[in-house]
Amino acid sequence: MSSIQLYLDFKGNEESLENLIKRVIEVTTPPAARAVHTLDDDLSLEVVNGLLAYDFIYEVTISDELGSVLASGNEPRPKTSTRWITKFIAEDSRTYVARLTIPGYGDSVAGTIRFTVDVDVALAPFFERSGLILGAGMLRNAFLVILLFFAFHIMLTRPLIRLVRQMSSIDLDKPGASRIEYVADHRDDELGQLVSTTNKLLDLMELSLAKRRAVELALRRSEEHIRQIIDNLPVMVGARNRDGNYIFANKALANFVGKNTAEMQNCHVSDLLPFYLNDIARLMEIDRNVIEGEVASEVMEENFRSAGGKQVFLQTHIMPMDFYDERVALVVSTDISERKQAQFKMEFMAYHDALTNLPNRVHLVERLEHELRRARRHGYHGALLFIDLDHFKTINDSLGHPVGDEVLIQVADRLLKAVREEDLVARLSGDEFVVVLTVLDQDISAAALRAAEVGEKIRQRISEPYLYDEMELRVSGSVGIVVYPEADSTVHELIRFADTAMYQVKERGRDAIEFFNTEMADKVSQQLLMEGDLHRALEVGQFELYYQPKIDCTTLKTIGAEALLRWPHPEKGFISPVDFIPVLEASGLIVAVGEWVLEEACKSLVAWSEAGLWQPGMRLSINISPRQFRRKTFVQDVKAILDQYNLPEESLDMEITEGVVIQNIDETISTMGNLAESGVSFSLDDFGTGYSSISYLKSLPVSTLKIDRSFVRDIVDDQNDRVLVETIVTMGSLLGMDVVAEGVEEEPQLELLKNYGCHYYQGYLSSPAIPFDKFEEWLKLDGDK
Repeated sequence: MSSIQLYLDFKGNEESLENLIKRVIEVTTPPAARAVHTLDDDLSLEVVNGLLAYDFIYEVTISDELGSVLASGNEPRPKTSTRWITKFIAEDSRTYVARLTIPGYGDSVAGTIRFTVDVDVALAPFFERSGLILGAGMLRNAFLVILLFFAFHIMLTRPLIRLVRQMSSIDLDKPGASRIEYVADHRDDELGQLVSTTNKLLDLMELSLAKRRAVELALRRSEEHIRQIIDNLPVMVGARNRDGNYIFANKALANFVGKNTAEMQNCHVSDLLPFYLNDIARLMEIDRNVIEGEVASEVMEENFRSAGGKQVFLQTHIMPMDFYDERVALVVSTDISERKQAQFKMEFMAYHDALTNLPNRVHLVERLEHELRRARRHGYHGALLFIDLDHFKTINDSLGHPVGDEVLIQVADRLLKAVREEDLVARLSGDEFVVVLTVLDQDISAAALRAAEVGEKIRQRISEPYLYDEMELRVSGSVGIVVYPEADSTVHELIRFADTAMYQVKERGRDAIEFFNTEMADKVSQQLLMEGDLHRALEVGQFELYYQPKIDCTTLKTIGAEALLRWPHPEKGFISPVDFIPVLEASGLIVAVGEWVLEEACKSLVAWSEAGLWQPGMRLSINISPRQFRRKTFVQDVKAILDQYNLPEESLDMEITEGVVIQNIDETISTMGNLAESGVSFSLDDFGTGYSSISYLKSLPVSTLKIDRSFVRDIVDDQNDRVLVETIVTMGSLLGMDVVAEGVEEEPQLELLKNYGCHYYQGYLSSPAIPFDKFEEWLKLDGDK
């Protein structure tokens, strides 16, 4: 209101000033006009002085129409304290100009009068009044403020101070136990509402704190449980920051490095250098990459030495984790030492023999490939020695496999001592060993000579006696040698060449060394081709059974036959049994072919019996190979086939060689006895050409002895053969056995056999082996005699 009043007063003062100026101009312009018209300087000066008499006019000038000054005057402007206000609210000074005209002369201007007004001096009364107004207002307002201050202090400030003091005394841990008291006479006003709201807030705070304490207690218990779980985990758990410091570690990790969990906090990863066997710098780089998100996680294998000095392999997973207000690397490590040891052992076993710890076939092939490339690159020769122990099976069969294993271990040790460190000794299987002699000589002849020397040295070492449980055991070795590199031969071809040379030693009597040559390779190749043809022959049914009659030496009647295997090859014609039977034996195919022969023989017997051609007492003989006879399921397989066919009684005879008998007499007797219960009789084939088995004849359920054709062939001319044949016939007769002579081709041979008392014969004199249909006709003709 004071401001409005001052403003209106200011406007009124300005208006009064303007009115005053107008009156001054009205009064002074007539005399000033006369003075200009008459050029009266004194009158002009009088007008000027009259205007300067006003205290707010400080400068006056009267000029004629040409601008010439007739009179002028000025007064100094007084210094005031309000001039700055005047400049702020209005101009500091104002200049007024009035035209001087002479009455009766129209509107012509005779001159001008100019004067300047000091606005600050003109507004002096306004400033005086304003000061009084402002002073009075300030006094009034001060009084009102003091009055209101006391009123507010009594009515509001003191109650608020009391409330503040009560609030300051509240126990923040137990806000519900404190209460704000109502102020007298203020229960129903705003202060009362404030007190009521505050008390409600305290109750809510108490409830919230109770809930918070319950949550914190549950969190602490959960944290303790989690910590217990982590501490009891069978894995090592820790957390590292980007600087490599551990900020957490469970007991398993702390115990592993010989510290406690408190010592692990802020423990730098470099402090584990006595235990950590990998690169610490690389580990910290991985941690940083995981923490900074460059990789999602990292899985690595670490190698540690525990506080106890034991080397341990750990599989470690490193992954990022937010730990309070920082991002760290969570490290979880599992002890994989047992798995690594098992892996090392498996890798060792994959390349080594379990019994002798020598390299096995896989290791041999890889090493030999390397040596073969090196020999070709550097132009030198080495040698491969294939060693097979002679009669080792006898030790296994007679003394048991533990003794045989001990012999093999000693053989491996002798081979290692017989060669250089850079050479390789490997065990292929069973009693087969291979020695690779490296860098013998650049000249192939000199290399072969050195290989022969080492081979002979090895043979002699192997032949030395072996001691086992106060027993002196002896074995010998057959050694096949091939010098490499051999043309473009591969590793497997070199092994096969040396194996072929070794078998050549076996055929020549064992316990020697033999170098591989081209003739051996050709023979092996032919055997491999024949083996493939034999497989196809069995699959497509190329084999046939031929039957050679057995004739009574006295009555010349047919008393049976021998079933002989024949192979009419579709391209090569008939292949001699002398050529393909050994291949069947070596390949193991003889077992399947033997079962086929037995089935075909049974079918033939059934057919002839149903046709009335097979008379009681006649027997059909089939040859049983040693491998087939020694099978554990041989008896069951034969009985299964016999159960399929209704054979005439005691019509099937099996021919076995002396070699089968001598290998394991007890097992042989058991096998033959089981089959004899099923009506199968046995013949001892090629008697006299193998082992001396006469002492076993009384124990064996053998009904027939067969004299080998080698004795019969020269019986007419050779006195020794005659004595042997006569002895065999006499012995068989005395033992109650039938005697059959094989290979009878001439009448003089038959006559001698009759004289010696031989019961039966077979050979070209009566008939060669003939097919099924022709033998059926033979039986028909024989029945008509």
